[in-house]
Amino acid sequence: MQTSSPTINGGKVLNTRVTNLTPFYVINSIIAIAIMVGFKYVFTPVEPLTPLGMEILGVFLGVMYGWLIVGDIYWPSLLGLVFLGLSEWTTVPNAFRTGFGHNNVMLMLFFFLFTNIINAAGITEYIARWITSRKFAIGKPYVITLLIFIASMVLYFMVTATAAALIMFPLVIEISKIYGLKPGNKWTSMVLIGLIVTSGTSYILLPYKSLPLVVFSSYEALGGEPINMAKYMFLVIVVSLLMLIMVFCTVKYIAKPDVSAIASHKAGFKELPKLTTYQKSVLIFFVITITLVMIPNFVPTSFWLSKALKTLGTPGIMAVAVMIWYGLRWKEGKSINQLFSTGINWGVIFILAFALTVAAAVSDPATGIQDWLTVKITPLVEGKSPFMITFILCIIGLVLTQFCNNQSIAAIVTPILLSIAMATDANIHVLLSCLLLSVNAGFCTPPASATASILFGTVDWVPGKQPYIYGLIYAVYTVILCFGVMYPLGNLIF
Repeated sequence: MQTSSPTINGGKVLNTRVTNLTPFYVINSIIAIAIMVGFKYVFTPVEPLTPLGMEILGVFLGVMYGWLIVGDIYWPSLLGLVFLGLSEWTTVPNAFRTGFGHNNVMLMLFFFLFTNIINAAGITEYIARWITSRKFAIGKPYVITLLIFIASMVLYFMVTATAAALIMFPLVIEISKIYGLKPGNKWTSMVLIGLIVTSGTSYILLPYKSLPLVVFSSYEALGGEPINMAKYMFLVIVVSLLMLIMVFCTVKYIAKPDVSAIASHKAGFKELPKLTTYQKSVLIFFVITITLVMIPNFVPTSFWLSKALKTLGTPGIMAVAVMIWYGLRWKEGKSINQLFSTGINWGVIFILAFALTVAAAVSDPATGIQDWLTVKITPLVEGKSPFMITFILCIIGLVLTQFCNNQSIAAIVTPILLSIAMATDANIHVLLSCLLLSVNAGFCTPPASATASILFGTVDWVPGKQPYIYGLIYAVYTVILCFGVMYPLGNLIF
């Protein structure tokens, strides 16, 4: 959209546009806002859905339209928070407090600061060069690809999914730069999408991670018998390895990115320079911090350190680590102002802040959304076979988790789905495993999970519709593994 006509100066046409607005952007922005504002007036709520619930759905759909069609992250997220605050559910200050003050948002912010320290010291580049300099990987792009996927899966197993993604994304980007790959190249985007999927599957291996804990706690709250964790972990390991193989083959044989720059790269033969004293200090500090993050996952809370760290939480550990590092007054590295002003992907934070806030709104009984889901879902499974009950409930969980943070969706839909299933003759432990795999597969849209927010927020390296297209492909893989492997194998061992 032009604000004035071009003028001619010395025979040259000068562009006098003062904005980058286009008709497409303006029209679709108006549509997004109209959905946020007008949805509740156009559609009449059907009980048990309340007028407030219809209003919340309108805001959610409008923001989704802004993200997916308009192609903007920032203003739809902020405006969505404003409209949530203008509803009867909460106030505008509380909406922003719920979103930007959430534990996961704080974790992401302080991890960005922590990774800024690492990147400024050249540690990420050093690790990337170390990986690319292995003799068995030089000139072999798909060996590098497999190494990245495996390293990511191990890291996801050890720490939170968000923390692992915030470590792996800069590493993959730095590896791409070593090979001379530019933002938007297909290999990098496929690897970033792939590691979210492969690593996300292995993330649910440990039952005390956040998402498995939500699902298992919901089951036990309904009076269910504890699941055999050894059998459950065996199922997840099998599915994780198969997902790794399927994603790897998709990258190599279906996406077929141009990997000639990686195959012809010989710089890896150069000897790596020795780490400086400052770099060694950063690396040691990083290892100590990650170890402290891991301790509550592996050490019983009866131990004083584990209890203290669990109370502090991962965001608290990261915040203290950043402040300690700043307090040491290093001569090298970034200043505290530079840590806060560069290297923070605000798009990711904005997506997550809205997604977590709207999830809290959706779960509020005043909206009637949970009751409405129960009313709609129950008739779908009545009189069905155990397989069809499991299939229907898991597909519903898989679809719903694409439109709201997967942990929030798990907290909302798991009690509903399990309460329905427990009244049937379905194998509940198999259903529990399949349901967890399904609601964990939040990677098709920006609000689906914290890691999806990171993926879709990295728009320069993962451009266009690629994350949506391959996200859908990998969602189909999840369904195949869920009912082609996990369901029959689960019925054999449970």
